[in-house]
Amino acid sequence: MNMRWKDNPDHHIWNNNGTYWIKWVPYDPIIKQPPIVASLNTKDIKEARRRRDEMQAAWLRKEAA
Repeated sequence: MNMRWKDNPDHHIWNNNGTYWIKWVPYDPIIKQPPIVASLNTKDIKEARRRRDEMQAAWLRKEAA
């Protein structure tokens, strides 16, 4: 688990009619980013957490490049 979400492991995740979704706003001090809202395409909360962490890690890698 990403240690950032230790207090709330479901941070940025919600269940919409049985399928988990993510909504978060990537932080960029220069450009105001629109919120990212996407289906995680799973009904399993553990898988949703894993996919959320992968999506955010990929975004951070892209921004660091």
